[in-house]
Amino acid sequence: MWMSDKYICAFAIVKLDYAGLIFIDFYDLEEKREIHKNITIPLCNGIIIHNSVGSYAHYQNKDMYFNIIRVHEKLHVMIKWNEIDIDANFILQKESLNVLVPWSDKKYHYTSKQLPLKSKGYVCIGQDENETFNLEDSIGFIDYGRGIWEREKSWYWLTCGFKNEDLKVGLNLGGKWTDNTGVNENGIKINGILYKIYSDVNFEKIDENTWSIKNNQNEEEQIDLIFKVESINDKKNNKILVKSSLKQHIGRINGEVKVNDETIEFNDVICWFEDHYAKW
Repeated sequence: MWMSDKYICAFAIVKLDYAGLIFIDFYDLEEKREIHKNITIPLCNGIIIHNSVGSYAHYQNKDMYFNIIRVHEKLHVMIKWNEIDIDANFILQKESLNVLVPWSDKKYHYTSKQLPLKSKGYVCIGQDENETFNLEDSIGFIDYGRGIWEREKSWYWLTCGFKNEDLKVGLNLGGKWTDNTGVNENGIKINGILYKIYSDVNFEKIDENTWSIKNNQNEEEQIDLIFKVESINDKKNNKILVKSSLKQHIGRINGEVKVNDETIEFNDVICWFEDHYAKW
C-alpha cells in the first residue's frame, strides 16, 4: 500500500487454498475518483506465493499481470490490470512489527507489518490520457500474512504514517483479530525504531463519521486518537467459497500516542482503517 495526501493505492494477493483473492483499490483524493478491481480464483489456480514470506508472488491471465519479487533490500512490484499500470520498489528496512497470533493449538496467524517505507516508481492510471503518480511522494506499507485461519473472523485494522524534517512515523493498530489471545498487532515506528505497544486498543464508533481509538489504561503507554471518516468503500463478497464484508475507511487521524517516554502528535494525518468480517 502507498499513502499520500494526494492518493492511496492498496493491493493484495491472497491464497486461501480453495480460493484466491486479488484486488487493487486506487483513490485519487484530490479529484475524488476511485478505481476498484478484484478477482476471485477458484482453487487458487495459477496463483504462486513462495513459501518464504516476502520473497515472491505471481499471477497472470489475459487481462492482468501481477508480480512481486524481493531483490536484495527492495520489494519490486509490477502490476498491469486494464487501465492500471504499476512499476515500483519498496525500500525495505531492518525493523518491523512481527506477531504470531495463537487462536488454538491448530489455528494461528503470523503477520509482519513493514512501515513506514520509502518507495520509488509510479502508478499510472488511464489508457489514452495517462495520469502518473510518483510514489516517492508517498509512504509505503507492507502486510505479510501466513497461517491456518479460523473459519470465521473479524478485524479492525488502522495504519498511517507521516514525515517531516525531524520525524518519520508509522503506526499500526488492530482489534478483534487478536482478542483473547494474549497478543496484539499494535506498534509505532519512530525514525526507524519499532516500539511495541503492549496494551490492547478499543475502537469505538461515535457516529457514522467519527471513531474514538484508545488503549486500555497503561501508565507507560497512551493512545488517544480521533479518526474522522472522509470516504467509505463497502466491499461485499458473497461468492460460494468466500463471504465477506469489508469497509475500507479513508480519513484523518488527530491525537497523540505516547511510548518510551515520547509523545507523538498526529495532526490531520491521512489514514487507512478497515472494518472486516469474513467467512472463508
